[in-house]
Amino acid sequence: MNLTFRGFLKNYCRELSGLDTLSLKKLCSAAASEAPRVAEPLFLLALVEGKLPYLLSLASGTWMERPYQQAANLASSLSPTDCEALERALPHRYGNVFRAYRAVRERVVADRRISGLMRKKTLDALHANNVSIYRLCKDLGLNLGNVYAYLSKGDATKVSRDTARTIMEYAVGLNA
Repeated sequence: MNLTFRGFLKNYCRELSGLDTLSLKKLCSAAASEAPRVAEPLFLLALVEGKLPYLLSLASGTWMERPYQQAANLASSLSPTDCEALERALPHRYGNVFRAYRAVRERVVADRRISGLMRKKTLDALHANNVSIYRLCKDLGLNLGNVYAYLSKGDATKVSRDTARTIMEYAVGLNA
């Protein structure tokens, strides 16, 4: 999974607003009334998509008008793709969005690292019990290609952390 900042912002805006839309008009309306937590990620989404002038016009007359204008002035000289520079330049409350993005992105990396560690234990148990990858896949109902890529080639992106754990528990359980 290649999580981009733009992709994260789209999902985060939907999640915080409770709306299944990326319409700036609807999201701005929600931020102005019942979902104020979506205001900062919405600003950043409009910034990275090049729609900030439109969002500023939508926010006119709401509580977001002044904070958005101040943030727009601070971000005007920066590249919308430079997350580090934006985080340093924008007010602290925007930093929460960047921290949430890093947390989600780092979770994926940590899951892959842990899956890689489980791979070694799984391979040792399969070898000790003389069980093939094909047999493992048949017994667990898993996709042979993905499991083969994970176990034989070491591609931790092919299985989720939960699937890697299921595979390892199966292999280690053969000893019991």
